[in-house]
Amino acid sequence: MPDSIVMQQGSTLIPDSLNYRTDTANRVSSERIDSRITYQATDSMIIDLVTRKTYLFGKADVTYKDIELKADYIEIDFSTNEIFAKGLPDSTGQIAGKPNFKQGSESFDANTLRYNFKSGKGYIRGVVTKQEGGFLHSGITKKQKSGIFDIKNGKYTTCDAPHPHYYIALTKAKVVPGKEIVSGPAYMVIADIPLPVAVPFGFFPIKQTHASGILIPSYGEERNRGFYLRNGGYYLALNDYFDLSITGDIFTNGTWGVRVGSNYKKRYKYGGNFGVNYYKNVTGSLDLGNYVARNDYSVKWSHNQDPKANPTSTFRASVNLSSSSYDKNHSYDASDYLTNTKQSSISFSKMWPGSPFNFSGSLSHSQNSQTKAVDLNLPKLAFTMNRIYPFKRKNAPGRHWYDNIDLTYNALLENRIRTVDTLLFTREVFNNMSNGFRHTIPLGVNFKPFNHFNISPRIQYSGMLYTKYIEKHFNYFYDSTSAGYVSQLVTDTIHRVTYAQSVNPSISMSFNPKIYGMFIFKNPDARVEAIRHVITPSVSFSFVPDLGGIMPNYYREIVDTTQENRVTQYSIYEKEIYGTPSLPGRSGAVNFSLNNNLEMKVRTNSDSTADTKKVKLLESLNFSTNYNVFKDSLRWAPLTFNGRTSLWKNNIQLTFGGVFNPYALNDKGHVINTPNIAVSNSLFRMTSLNFSLNLQLKGGNSKSAGGVSQKPPGGPGEMIGMEQATGPPETNPAQQNQEVLDYDYFNIPWDLRIRYNVNYTKQAFTPTVVQTLNVSGSFSLTPKWKISGNTGWDFKMNKLTYTSVNIHRDLHCWEMSFSWIPIGFHQSYSFTINVKSSILRDLKYEKRKSWYDR
Repeated sequence: MPDSIVMQQGSTLIPDSLNYRTDTANRVSSERIDSRITYQATDSMIIDLVTRKTYLFGKADVTYKDIELKADYIEIDFSTNEIFAKGLPDSTGQIAGKPNFKQGSESFDANTLRYNFKSGKGYIRGVVTKQEGGFLHSGITKKQKSGIFDIKNGKYTTCDAPHPHYYIALTKAKVVPGKEIVSGPAYMVIADIPLPVAVPFGFFPIKQTHASGILIPSYGEERNRGFYLRNGGYYLALNDYFDLSITGDIFTNGTWGVRVGSNYKKRYKYGGNFGVNYYKNVTGSLDLGNYVARNDYSVKWSHNQDPKANPTSTFRASVNLSSSSYDKNHSYDASDYLTNTKQSSISFSKMWPGSPFNFSGSLSHSQNSQTKAVDLNLPKLAFTMNRIYPFKRKNAPGRHWYDNIDLTYNALLENRIRTVDTLLFTREVFNNMSNGFRHTIPLGVNFKPFNHFNISPRIQYSGMLYTKYIEKHFNYFYDSTSAGYVSQLVTDTIHRVTYAQSVNPSISMSFNPKIYGMFIFKNPDARVEAIRHVITPSVSFSFVPDLGGIMPNYYREIVDTTQENRVTQYSIYEKEIYGTPSLPGRSGAVNFSLNNNLEMKVRTNSDSTADTKKVKLLESLNFSTNYNVFKDSLRWAPLTFNGRTSLWKNNIQLTFGGVFNPYALNDKGHVINTPNIAVSNSLFRMTSLNFSLNLQLKGGNSKSAGGVSQKPPGGPGEMIGMEQATGPPETNPAQQNQEVLDYDYFNIPWDLRIRYNVNYTKQAFTPTVVQTLNVSGSFSLTPKWKISGNTGWDFKMNKLTYTSVNIHRDLHCWEMSFSWIPIGFHQSYSFTINVKSSILRDLKYEKRKSWYDR
């Protein structure tokens, strides 16, 4: 081959760079390439000087301006400015090194590619393009100079398998990268079976920016509420930080509802979401006389401030407010209608660096759906000063007792409302409002004469500002039935701003030693090396003197002359939120507690005899009581105990506790000042006992049942080829069957959770036992099947509590789910097969029976 140059270097890269003129007269043609072409190959290259062609073999790479082409075989024709690339068979006969074309941020792989450097046009076979989470397969593709692709025999799908499980067949289409796909006649194909579902044309927006649009409602029928349109509305993409959706439901029996929701986020600032739902729920019929219309509402708001936004102030919100019947009538989430209590909080906090001062404000809400009671705190403002040492000297030699004197300040303003949810947004809610202001200034010091012994004298000033107080008196009237006068207690509320204050000196002493006990096993072959017992006894005494003659007295006495001049004492502030600032008389108590901890040191199974580990036998066992020195009777408080421990590598957790009263009961069941041992053979009378067991078990190999990730490779707008888009082995039927055969059915992943609680109470003569049992678990029958469920047992009614069964099947790009609630008020089922991708989320089949039909 005299007119050719053959270069062969095995696996060595051979860079080359050539500039060719189009004729020998040095005339510049308009078809001339205006930039240098750089090419290289690892195997060999052939340069034909006659035909002006270059052939590259083995990991060839050609670069021209911002264009880069890689393939195992590349042919460059400098006379026509065209380049051709394809893959070559490897040692197994499989085609490897298929062309990879990259221009700027645009990249794709193909089976074969022909491209003209000068015109920017190309002819491509077998290309897969990723467009915003979807995949566009093309049999034949023509690339225009403008960047638009003309496609023939295309497929649009969200399945990332080389041979997709489903697709929308496009006879012809035009792709504008980053904007849209416009197609001619199209039809649906599932499992290579064309369905009789076709459209004359198709439009697939692939914008990478936000867009607004109509939300198509779902339709169906319920037995009680009739036909419906659900979740229809409009979505507004307002800007990059904030969106808004307005959706609604409507039923033919007159029930309707509207929902307004939004998500918002500003990077390094804040983020959250909120939703307001309102329903007019209609049941019954006017003709039958059982028509009932109920207004239900729900308000949810979640807001979080980024820690980087402002290190000195924080604003957070977590709002969950609804009518008591909303979850029961409109929620399909079991956690909603199985929860009786809802709580909300909106809080702001501010700190001043370098100073001890802090400020916080909050709005809070607590609601019980069973009693319909609602408690609001609107608002709660707190200003505090952290502990300071006003007499502590800086850089002073020595240390004196007054250096430990500490001072703090706390101020709190609250406005509390207690009402029911039906009156929440009415004026009547303000009739149950109570408010007040309290500030305290504690001043104290701590002495430590010796180890484990502390003496803490303290004095605290308390001031409270109220807007009302009460006065009580008896009214007397003649009762003809009893032929005598009877009394009626009357409480008057006086609306007047008053200030109450008190100064409360106190002194406390405490002794808290630690006692260690160790039992060491002398047998060197024993598995247990030692057992350690840690005992922490604690004794403390606190005393508050009587300052009744010095401080204002906020207690009053009234006499009932019909009850042998019985005297009743009350506080004029007993109904206020902070109570009375000072208690009458002196007080003093001795507190006793005993804490226990039991651990065992065992040798491990390793060969080294020095390897040991600690095992907790008893994490805690605590006893506590107190003795009030100045009470007239019942000076001993009940003895309480509680403990906890974990067994079997923390898979079993046990907690227990109880209360024992040292005093006996009279015939009416009232506690009297008589030791229980004087009337029975036991020192204490058990009044309550509780026990809780949490069992968590799991087994199997979780990796063997890990499902298939459906996250497509590549970034938005990126074009990928067949190899990059290759899905998991399940996409190949032979490999799929092998995967099932290789599955370890004797080592399937499973988990089981059992929670049991029992509470025994006997305050008087009648005992009460409350038991709860909940069981939940899941297991993966095959790599793609997961079955889960939960249930419980009502020991009082002797029947099952809320029970649900859930089955999920991973179908690669599809998924199947079945949910069944067999018993209870929300008895229902739902069956769904749907595409995983959110782009085609309406491509699904649903069959459900709503609990509304019952």
